[in-house]
Amino acid sequence: MKNQLCVSAILVMFTQFTFAQESKQNVAVNWLNNNVTEAKTNQSFDMNFSRPGKSGETFRYYHTVNGVEVYDSSIAIHVSNKDKVTYTSSTYDNSVETIDTNPNITNNEALNIAITALNIEGAISQKEIKLYIYNKLEETKLVYRVTTMSEFLNGYWETIVDAKTGEVLSTKDIAIYEKEHKVEISKKTKLKKENAGFSNNIEKPSMMADGTAMVFDPDPLTYSTSTYGGAYSDNNDANNAELEAARTAVILLDIDFDGTLYTLKGPYTEIASLQAPSTGLFQQASPDFDFTRNELGFEAANCYHHLDKSIRYINEDLGIPLVSLYNNGVLRYDPHAFNGADNSSYGGGNLNFGQGGVDDAEDMDVILHELGHGLHDWITNGNLSQVNGLSEGSGDYWANSYKRSLGFWEESDASYYYVFGWDGHNPFWPGRRTNYTATYPGGLTGQIHTDGQIWSSALMEIWEIIGRDKTDAAFLEGLAMTNSGTNQQNAAIAVRQAAIDMNYTCDEIDAFTLRFEARGYNLPVYECDTSACAITEISTSNLSECNNNDTPGDITDDFFTADVTVNFVNVPGAGSLELSGDGTGSISVSGLTSPHTFIGVQMPADGESINLSASFSDNTGCNTNETNAGTAPENCSVLSINDDSIFEISIYPNPADNIIMLNNITQEYNIAVYNLLGQKVISQKVDINTNTINVANLAKGTYVLKFDTYNEVLMFIKK
Repeated sequence: MKNQLCVSAILVMFTQFTFAQESKQNVAVNWLNNNVTEAKTNQSFDMNFSRPGKSGETFRYYHTVNGVEVYDSSIAIHVSNKDKVTYTSSTYDNSVETIDTNPNITNNEALNIAITALNIEGAISQKEIKLYIYNKLEETKLVYRVTTMSEFLNGYWETIVDAKTGEVLSTKDIAIYEKEHKVEISKKTKLKKENAGFSNNIEKPSMMADGTAMVFDPDPLTYSTSTYGGAYSDNNDANNAELEAARTAVILLDIDFDGTLYTLKGPYTEIASLQAPSTGLFQQASPDFDFTRNELGFEAANCYHHLDKSIRYINEDLGIPLVSLYNNGVLRYDPHAFNGADNSSYGGGNLNFGQGGVDDAEDMDVILHELGHGLHDWITNGNLSQVNGLSEGSGDYWANSYKRSLGFWEESDASYYYVFGWDGHNPFWPGRRTNYTATYPGGLTGQIHTDGQIWSSALMEIWEIIGRDKTDAAFLEGLAMTNSGTNQQNAAIAVRQAAIDMNYTCDEIDAFTLRFEARGYNLPVYECDTSACAITEISTSNLSECNNNDTPGDITDDFFTADVTVNFVNVPGAGSLELSGDGTGSISVSGLTSPHTFIGVQMPADGESINLSASFSDNTGCNTNETNAGTAPENCSVLSINDDSIFEISIYPNPADNIIMLNNITQEYNIAVYNLLGQKVISQKVDINTNTINVANLAKGTYVLKFDTYNEVLMFIKK
């Protein structure tokens, strides 16, 4: 009965979420029906991606012909938390013809054609083959879009293959680079590999553990407030006392441990060999990745730390869900790539860092700039834009936002505005900056890396007024509304709209308006009502430990308490402030002042993000939702087994982190583990000698374990 109650509660929550999603989706559908001309025969719009966020939810409708997606033809519709369409973007191509969508060649044949066209040799570290309707040439065609990344060919290559004839229609390097580069298709010189084998990942079952490392945070010049030269120069990767002293000790969270070796692989990012030279995966028996910058392991650990820290900040601090679109949500990086050349790139969920000049993976700016391209790619579901250098400016902003927050430089220092302050602004190349004075659109040069500085400089000016967290959140939420054709001006409109939809104060919204318009962006008129009611923030504090409610075998009533603080402006004249979601509360508006804290709010202890909503009863438009107001403590009850369980088999520990053990196993069984959606996630044999199951890679939640010869089931919690 207890298990049934648990499942029922989960189903109720799922139903509630689905209803809320459908409500916003209905708003999007109505807008689409009222504003888009009906598609041609056998053409339609299919909603196959939606992204809920702090500012509302963005729905992407993809143009299809007979169910086959049209390449780069879609409509994005953003619905605010007040269920209003506040922003749309479109690359819909109404000139697409309805054609036969049955290919004459297979996926594998298309891949082999691409390999031949690009003269690929060595391991292919990333590939995707997808059938599209393609309308970028003189006529509408059915094509395979083949994307590849390989060992000896720098870049992330797109090959368009006619799915009827096998003809190669185009080849293009679609990687996004740190700096300008020369595009080539040729045989690459095979560099001598330093380690045997060319490996992309680690297959051995594993668990997670914390490690340590010495890294540059952010870089040796910033850390020491020095300028390039003398002891603070690359000197062909040589180490010295000054550069060694510029390192910082950090914790490497949740790295992979297989019982013998530690690997720089975690829930958000992992090391990989993607391009030559193959320097290995730096697996070691110790969790201490303590290297100096003249050792290859230094760049590997430096990358892991900065990538993991930045993505954690987005997901856990800002409360914005965002992970890679590829590789099961894990970003791959190669700290030594590009055949040793001086450049770095992002493409297809992969980061490659060159070693020319200052090793790129030694400079946090390079690491976070390239990550910025990834964030732009993922948050738009692959609809990243380089119009006016939008993504270049976004990457520069993301790097400078973090570095400036550390507080090493003063506004009077030139380095305060430097991007690539260790890798660039030196004899190798001039770098870029975020006090670029050009304005939009007259200051555009047509060179994406140069033009991107207009965008990054405008964002950093807003950063100076409202701070890092709020600028970062609006930046990401705004980008989420855009598409592959978005220019800087429309991105500015989207970012400001995100701030509006997240209930930023009038002063904060004014900062976006004034600084964007000063840069030349033409924004729609927006009059912020300073007298309007708005709830601006929900936060938690003083979280208690889990309480099992005196039912140690029942997880469904485990709870904790927390203080919930609600910030708001302009209280309505009547009614009450209502708290709902994971916790509830109510207080009359009579004499109410901001902020108000609900003391000791009881909420479920389930280890999940805390989801809370606040609203005023007499002003339905004055409300907000916070999907990540903190993290609840884990369940503290231990699930019990039915009295008639088979041979008194039990699970330990329960809840579990990485490994579960089956006690009292007396014979061999085939077992299967299912999530509560009924999906099988693990299957293996167990017996008296092999009675452990690795659950490290399972998501947090409740799981069911079934035996092949019995109907009884066991349940356990993955923490």
